[in-house]
Amino acid sequence: MAANVQTMAYYGEVPWHELGIVVPQGVSAKEMIQAAGMDWRVDLRPARGAKEINSKGEYSRYELVREARPNLEEEDVLLGLVGRRYQPLQNVDAFEFFDPIVGEKKAFFETAGVLGEGERIWVMARMPEAMEIVKGDDCYNYLLLSNTHTGDGSVIVKFTSVRVVCENTLMMAMEDGQKAYRVRHSKKMQFKLDELASFLAITQKVFQSAQETFQMLATVEMTQAHLDEYFEAVFPRTAAQKKKGERPARWEYLQEIFEATPDLQLPNVHGTMWAAYNAITRFEDYKQPQQEEQPDQYLERIWFGGGADIKLAALTKATELTATWR
Repeated sequence: MAANVQTMAYYGEVPWHELGIVVPQGVSAKEMIQAAGMDWRVDLRPARGAKEINSKGEYSRYELVREARPNLEEEDVLLGLVGRRYQPLQNVDAFEFFDPIVGEKKAFFETAGVLGEGERIWVMARMPEAMEIVKGDDCYNYLLLSNTHTGDGSVIVKFTSVRVVCENTLMMAMEDGQKAYRVRHSKKMQFKLDELASFLAITQKVFQSAQETFQMLATVEMTQAHLDEYFEAVFPRTAAQKKKGERPARWEYLQEIFEATPDLQLPNVHGTMWAAYNAITRFEDYKQPQQEEQPDQYLERIWFGGGADIKLAALTKATELTATWR
């Protein structure tokens, strides 16, 4: 597989990058894995030059290798170097997390795929019911699981929503403020993954809390002073800009999105904190022309990187300011 090429499978509309294989709603984990090009394994092999360090035959360093699939013109791919305590999680095992909810029709697979050459994989499962923020403005709820095969990072499960009218990706946190549920790659990983069964019990509570928060944001009318205070909280000005009373170019762009983007002019959305928050999420999702980004770079940024962090910070600040203005 060439570098920076994403393989994926999806249900529904064709993604903006037009990559992937379409699948029907309700496919099994096995079918989704195969359609997404994720039917390969990773293997631990002693790193070059490494020596045995104990009587168990363990080495100090290992290569984390993506194995070539039988009957395909592929080669093994080196993804990273890891220590002896590292425990890989196979793609098929990552999908097992969703078995309880997919099997009971509480969710269905919507997208799954590979970023880069296998450095990260993701699985996105959608809850069957949407949440209505205001009339005509719904959000779909998702569980987003990602796993890295590089030696860095953890197995991550995030709560996300996608605003139907514009496909903005909204990030949300759990009650304790955590951005995600994380499991480190270690010998105790399977025990931790088993705990995810209890984690699933809080999903409805998190989404209900998010719906109430979004609805609250839609009740707050924004003055220009409030809008500037919000932008300042998320994208602070420099000392020089403050001294000169300047509004950064980013603020001006956000203001234009807030005032002119059609989906933010809907009744009960126009002029509210909900619109201001979505102006920032739209900015983070689309601030860089998509044609200049590889699909894997784009998704990495908005789901796991700086874009995801800013969107979550924007929601936190919006909630805090709303509480003081109401």
